[in-house]
Amino acid sequence: MRLTSLLLVTLLLTACGDKTTPVSEAVNTPAELKALNAGFTRGVERVTDGVYVAIGFGLANSIMIEGDDGLIIVDTMESVQQGEEVLAAFRQISAKPVKAIIYTHNHTDHVFGSAAFAAAGEDEVEIYAHDTTQYYIDRVINVVRPIIHLRSMRMFGNYLPEDELVNDGIGAFLGIDSDSRLFAMPPTRTFSDELKLTIAGVDIELVHAPGETSDQIFVWLPQKGVLLPGDNIYRAFPNLYTIRGTPYRDVTQWVSSLDKMRQRKPEFLVPSHTRPITGAQAIEDTLRAYRDAIQFVHDQTVRYMNRGLTPDQIVKRVRLPEHLASQPYLQEFYGKVDWSVRSVFNGYLGWFDGNPSTLQPLDEGQQATRMAQLAGGEEQLLSRARAALEQQDYQWVLDLTDHLLVLGQAEAQTLRSKALSALGERQSNPNARHYYFTQARELSGELTVNKSPGVDPDFLASLPIANFIHAMPPLLKAEDTLDIDDVIGFHFRDSDRHFRVHIRRGVAVVSEGQLPAANSVIVTDEQTWKEIAAGLRTPVTAVVSGDLAIEGGKIALLRFLGYFEKSIRN
Repeated sequence: MRLTSLLLVTLLLTACGDKTTPVSEAVNTPAELKALNAGFTRGVERVTDGVYVAIGFGLANSIMIEGDDGLIIVDTMESVQQGEEVLAAFRQISAKPVKAIIYTHNHTDHVFGSAAFAAAGEDEVEIYAHDTTQYYIDRVINVVRPIIHLRSMRMFGNYLPEDELVNDGIGAFLGIDSDSRLFAMPPTRTFSDELKLTIAGVDIELVHAPGETSDQIFVWLPQKGVLLPGDNIYRAFPNLYTIRGTPYRDVTQWVSSLDKMRQRKPEFLVPSHTRPITGAQAIEDTLRAYRDAIQFVHDQTVRYMNRGLTPDQIVKRVRLPEHLASQPYLQEFYGKVDWSVRSVFNGYLGWFDGNPSTLQPLDEGQQATRMAQLAGGEEQLLSRARAALEQQDYQWVLDLTDHLLVLGQAEAQTLRSKALSALGERQSNPNARHYYFTQARELSGELTVNKSPGVDPDFLASLPIANFIHAMPPLLKAEDTLDIDDVIGFHFRDSDRHFRVHIRRGVAVVSEGQLPAANSVIVTDEQTWKEIAAGLRTPVTAVVSGDLAIEGGKIALLRFLGYFEKSIRN
């Protein structure tokens, strides 16, 4: 993969893969996971007068509020194509133009279909969001996006066969593939704490409510008694931590946000995932149990943390009490209590668990060699892994094959793949299930996660050019540049912005402004470079068309770009 293609990969939270699915025996699925499918029946549900929710068209819901002379859309699906499908379903109810779009937060499945709904407005459609939402959308290009992409594919299981991907716990499926168009329209009106407004005759209150994301908001319709909580509640234990990877989610803020919702005493609760709840008492009971469960996990983790216990020890002790564990909205179909415990610990204290043996552990090669020695040699260690698989001791197979893979034992991949598949069959949590199954297929060579959906050029135009330049330093192959001192420049003619990327003995430093001359300078316009970075065109065609010029040595430029990684899988 070219360096420029990598930058496209960094654009996306999710993507797609190449797979071959051989005919195999039926895969076991826990009954409770199958039962979730009934909640994702595709269609539009009327909540109350003028409020409708589209369920089952993808991972998230999209909500339509019908006003006097127009529509308000809350959350817009994960792709333009899915946005179009939902809009067509809404058009069976109302032909009024879209007046406004509201983003409850920045996640892909809530914003990247917005262009479909914006096109349904007579005039320019206002897009409302929190002050920081655009920042988080722009930050889609960042230093960890390649690994987030890879882990997201494993977590959502997009490219697994149907018997392995039953549903995604909070939605039917994540509807993104290589043909998807992603286009998040930039917000046109933002706020910090609260915003009250009237759109198409409908009174609306937007309230900042950090929880699953820092930019999360909820939407309150006081005249209708309807509350739209975004992703701060859905019919599953909350993702206080997501295994695709995330910065620490402040769960104490999440609890406070749920209390803000309770204060409104809504008659209708319409989450952006799973089905709505009707009735003030049912909503109060659900919100109270949800916030109490989050606080319970937080407080008990901190309690044991302050007693000096490690995360492994705390996980064994923190279990929801029965009155919470039995709640329908707290079943572990998305988040898990043990993952949440580890996240709370790490959020307060970081990676060190307090056990001095973990301060400077043996490297994996030393550990593997010594484990083999303890077992009586590599063949004996391999034999133990085979026996563990026969005994259905699948977690022990994973532990042993961790070492065997380091030692280069080829059979360890097969043993590990079988153990992962068996663990996947036992899991009712889709995130864990999909991660196990996807890794099993990667190990067996049946699946490769390596492609990305298409990116609309107009969407690229909305992203800051600085993001594309700042994506380069984390790709530097430091070991090849420890004796290198070289500079390349960028001059974007349309904006007259200048950047320099300076490789200085193992680090790449980005600077902006009129700076000392570089050895080579790429002269182009912002959109041309964005399209090159996204793989929509090549530097050669841009040079031929006159959209890109190189000042200085072309060979030096190629050598410079060669110092950067060309593949996220290297």
